[in-house]
Amino acid sequence: MKKDNKALRELRNETNPYKHVKRVLQLERKKRKSPPAVHQIFDQIEQANIAMKKLFLDEVLTDDELDALLNSEFMKPSEEYLSSDRVHQASELYKQSKFALAVSSPILFSSIELEVLDYFGRHPELLHSLPPRKFEELIATIFRNNGFNVELTPETRDGGVDIFAVQKDGFGGSILNIVECKRYSPEYKVGIGIVQRMLGVVEQHRATQGVIVTTSSFTRDAQTCAQSSQYRLGLKGYADLSKWLIAFSK
Repeated sequence: MKKDNKALRELRNETNPYKHVKRVLQLERKKRKSPPAVHQIFDQIEQANIAMKKLFLDEVLTDDELDALLNSEFMKPSEEYLSSDRVHQASELYKQSKFALAVSSPILFSSIELEVLDYFGRHPELLHSLPPRKFEELIATIFRNNGFNVELTPETRDGGVDIFAVQKDGFGGSILNIVECKRYSPEYKVGIGIVQRMLGVVEQHRATQGVIVTTSSFTRDAQTCAQSSQYRLGLKGYADLSKWLIAFSK
């Protein structure tokens, strides 16, 4: 602190304009090089966590939150990602349908999606705070990062289908999975009506399997119904979803 005060006194007493400017630049450089205090580091981490949550709730970030997020670990790709082929890819999650099944508007997803999956892998309880459309996007991202070709259907009039997920199998050809997402509160279970409707949609599209993914769980009747069609329909509740996300945690 005394050294800093001495430097400021020398700066005020400097009469040569060139030396004055040079001294200002030296002081600014010294400030930037000084490491942040411990409490500043924890504040930045907390601000970045808040920013991530607000981002997925479609809330506006403050300048401090945005700055903390841009300088956080969330924005730094992992070594595994940097060493993979995906580092050169930027995928379109919404685009003109390759499968002639759905058409939706273009939006670009980049490497940040892996950081998002990592975040929810550490905080799965925040899934209940996501808007339904954001939840659909998150599930589509999970499928895409597990080797599926993914398309999201339009937000309205989706015909009971939120996601088309196609997996190419070298032995049996392509496998079409139809996914429906239900972002429900824990106490609100998915009932038999939704399960029966999904079976109809699977048959309508001649799909290989239907998958219902929820942040909640399923009623006993829904589970019994699905069990009778276990090779055509999969039920994935909060526990299954948490396991999927944990796999992406660092």
